[in-house]
Amino acid sequence: MTVPVRVRRTAASIVVTVAFVVTGAPLLGLLGPAPSPAAAAGNSTTTTSPLRAPKTTSAQDTKFFTEVAEADPALASYEEKQQSVALRALLTDGAAFCALLTRKGGLDTALVEEATGARSSETQTHLPLSVTTFNTVESVALLRLCPSEQKLLPAATRTKIRSLGKTFTAHAG
Repeated sequence: MTVPVRVRRTAASIVVTVAFVVTGAPLLGLLGPAPSPAAAAGNSTTTTSPLRAPKTTSAQDTKFFTEVAEADPALASYEEKQQSVALRALLTDGAAFCALLTRKGGLDTALVEEATGARSSETQTHLPLSVTTFNTVESVALLRLCPSEQKLLPAATRTKIRSLGKTFTAHAG
């Protein structure tokens, strides 16, 4: 699958802004070594029930994949190089974030667990591991894969996420 890629610096800056708004900090802990699965489980307030991915259409998945590339130049390059692996990895991470967000533990736990999961499979997926990458996946997932979960975010963050969506719409037209 070839996705037209047009890097949107405005969109990328909004995504980074969302990282600060959502967490109150640039997720500095995600840049260090990933915790072991046992340590991550011990610090988690989530249950061990199976995750339920959001029900999406092929059109939603394609839009998600395209907008992730538009928002983050590293992901645009990743998609071009890894193609079907990138499609599966990004959709898996986006869907996992949506599912984790609905579990008890809140936004911060969902952010950390999604990043931990992505880090654990990086040797197979070669996903770029940066704060911008994770926040791009999470922000676009909230727009395209699980928009109803935006209700779980603080009002100011919902506004930023919706602004990002309007940026994508304006550039598409």
